[in-house]
Amino acid sequence: MNGYSTLVINSENIKAVHQLFDLESEDHKDARELLNEEIKGFLVKTADDSYTLNSEESSKGSETLHSTYGAITESFLKFVRPSNIKEKALEKETIRVLDICSGIGYNTAALIEELNGIDVNIEIDMVELSVETLATALFVPSPISSYKIVKKAIELKLLEEDYLKFQTFFDETPDNIKININIIDARKFILETKNDYDVVFLDPFSPVKTPELYTTEFFKKVNDHLFTDSLILTYTSAAPVRAAFIDAGFFIGEGPEFHRNGGTIAALDLNNLEKPLKSVDERMIGLSDVGVPYTDPYLNDSLETIYKRRQEERSKLKFNKLFPSTEKLPLYLGMDPDEIEDEKLRNKLVDYVQKMGFSSLDDPEIKNILEIPSEAIGNSSETILQLKNNIMNR
Repeated sequence: MNGYSTLVINSENIKAVHQLFDLESEDHKDARELLNEEIKGFLVKTADDSYTLNSEESSKGSETLHSTYGAITESFLKFVRPSNIKEKALEKETIRVLDICSGIGYNTAALIEELNGIDVNIEIDMVELSVETLATALFVPSPISSYKIVKKAIELKLLEEDYLKFQTFFDETPDNIKININIIDARKFILETKNDYDVVFLDPFSPVKTPELYTTEFFKKVNDHLFTDSLILTYTSAAPVRAAFIDAGFFIGEGPEFHRNGGTIAALDLNNLEKPLKSVDERMIGLSDVGVPYTDPYLNDSLETIYKRRQEERSKLKFNKLFPSTEKLPLYLGMDPDEIEDEKLRNKLVDYVQKMGFSSLDDPEIKNILEIPSEAIGNSSETILQLKNNIMNR
């Protein structure tokens, strides 16, 4: 990857894991016991008593791998249960799941737990670039019984790759479960894999920090490895992510809420989505610069390049082909300005539309731009595409 860098876990956490690797390579059988308290010190307890990790500080701040309102709860409520995986498992002999940026493995563990007792083969590709994050998972207390299966799979991979030397997890993995740990950039993985998936969990750090895994081109490649009834689930509701899904050929809907925005579910069949986006989100994505997606033409650009490219595209289109997202302008389009009580806000909004050649917020041409065919109602992807077509071709 050209100049590739990405957000990682805390640098002191990484140093401690490297010390672990060094000690085990030198035959120190007690290395994990020696470093147990130090590495556990990097764990962040969440509201449901499960744990997460902090990212390294960057110019855009730091964040945790999971919701602090409950890490394992988030895995169940935002990824596993809305994926309809149980229903699929009752109909198929084998379920295949792609867990992108699997981190410490909670989503995979929750999936296994959810399917416990169902007679189905489970094949999971966990993709995680950070070997240090995977190693830290070995020190995380198990929030559910299935997590031990994940930790054993991680340990075996680290032994296989000579990061570790001593096996400590010996519980038998059920014969119907196969977990493949892939320590690789997810972009490279999706270009090389031959597998097709029933469900994809997309769980990187936030788009502003890892835009390389939220691009139109990446989603198109993921699309190539799905069945017609497959779903992609992600916690983020960010406008550029939803726009990229649409540009990659997906229908999109709202995911379940869990102490933050509802996330996004992407599907190849509209009938597999239960809830369209809110109309305010459709307008923001379809009509304003915030809906410009991240792009990565050859799936090898640095996050800085991807971020900068989108910023330049936004600047080029704003006030030219697209409304600015400032003050959430699209939400006021079509309104009589006199209905806006805040005079300062009203004047700003009217000024914005006048910069684009409209007389006011309720200009007849703006009302035409807002017109959506009745058949597009309830279909967020079609609604957004129609809005974008209306404004770009006015």
